[in-house]
Amino acid sequence: MNAMIKKAVLAAAIASAPFAASATDLVGGGASLPALAYVGDSFTASNPQARLSSNPFAGLDAGSGYVQAEILGGIFLDYELTGNTASYCQTGSGTGRRVLLGAPGWSASGDCRDYSASPAGFSGLNALPDFAGSDAPLNASDIATFQNGNQATRDNLVQVPALGALIGLPVNVEDNFGNPITNVNLTTKQVCDIFSGDAQVWTDVGVSSSDPITMVVRTDESGTVFATTQYFAANCNVNYSDAFVTSEDFTDSYGPSDYNSSVTASGNGGVVAAVAANSGSIGFANFANVDEAGLAYALIEGHDPATASSVGYAIGDLLPDTVLGDVDLSTGLPTTQTLFSIDPALVEGCLAVINPAAQLEGDYPIAAVTNLLTYTDNNVDPAATRDLFKEVISGSSALPVGFARLASGIQTASENIIDTCIN
Repeated sequence: MNAMIKKAVLAAAIASAPFAASATDLVGGGASLPALAYVGDSFTASNPQARLSSNPFAGLDAGSGYVQAEILGGIFLDYELTGNTASYCQTGSGTGRRVLLGAPGWSASGDCRDYSASPAGFSGLNALPDFAGSDAPLNASDIATFQNGNQATRDNLVQVPALGALIGLPVNVEDNFGNPITNVNLTTKQVCDIFSGDAQVWTDVGVSSSDPITMVVRTDESGTVFATTQYFAANCNVNYSDAFVTSEDFTDSYGPSDYNSSVTASGNGGVVAAVAANSGSIGFANFANVDEAGLAYALIEGHDPATASSVGYAIGDLLPDTVLGDVDLSTGLPTTQTLFSIDPALVEGCLAVINPAAQLEGDYPIAAVTNLLTYTDNNVDPAATRDLFKEVISGSSALPVGFARLASGIQTASENIIDTCIN
């Protein structure tokens, strides 16, 4: 449905629906990966692209001179049928978690800004947000940050897996006659050669172009980076003396970084824009962003993220009261750690994670899970937050290509956590 028509239909439905006179405006932010699913594509129409998407309400300020997008599609538009609204700032997973946890110097009331500048917060009215999104699950260090930060007023944390997503490798490469090459099909080893810097020109990986390979290096801490570097660690380390390690920071993942040339970008949208602007380039980004931009992309061993089977996972992949531990330096892969081993008082059944090892098992090999996070106590409007989380996890909104809702058993388990823990 046309976005403006859908908006008008929704507005009429809200106007006729019974709900409390005072609506709640939830403020959140974090991972850029789920943005197209959450808030639609209106943020891509501005230049620079907007980080903040909202249906503007009193007091929400994008900051002096920064771009803000109205929500004209996505899950959050359907959520408005409850009579409430939710804004979302694309800060990247690392910053999103810092704001939620209460890391020193970070606040939800800081400017969200846009993709011309680094975000300082979610552009909310208050220092504490209502929710956050992260494609990298909470880790032991995050728990310590929370205990020294927002635990004093919010008691404990809630984390539930929200959606599965696939990560694509957008490319911008031309043959020696200046024609775009759209049929790039890489082997696993060729992918490793490119991202390790061993391949310097496209002919090194069997692509008929003498262009040098330009790497688009993502600069913000990101769950997309976490999932992609986990794939590198699982598949590439056998061939390289300087091993990949799973990390949210791409520059920390692999030692040499001896690319022929490189450019930097922030966020999934920023990576896609940088690939589009630089001939001979390749990067990695949420496949929905790649598809929305109409960019060419590489297949991996013939597997196409546009036609890959759903990333549903199984109920056995859901780990309760578990966070990420340290990376196993012998493999470069993430480990998990129980909350009980950190602090038995944290074990409330309110925090769950998909086993990161399960992300490596799909037919298309680079996959992520995006998570929703909030607090157990003293939430501004617990019912509105519960409704938003359920709309994301088990709603009926159509999802962009590359996204999938998780298996019904995981949805049910997550809804149980939501009903029990968000107060």
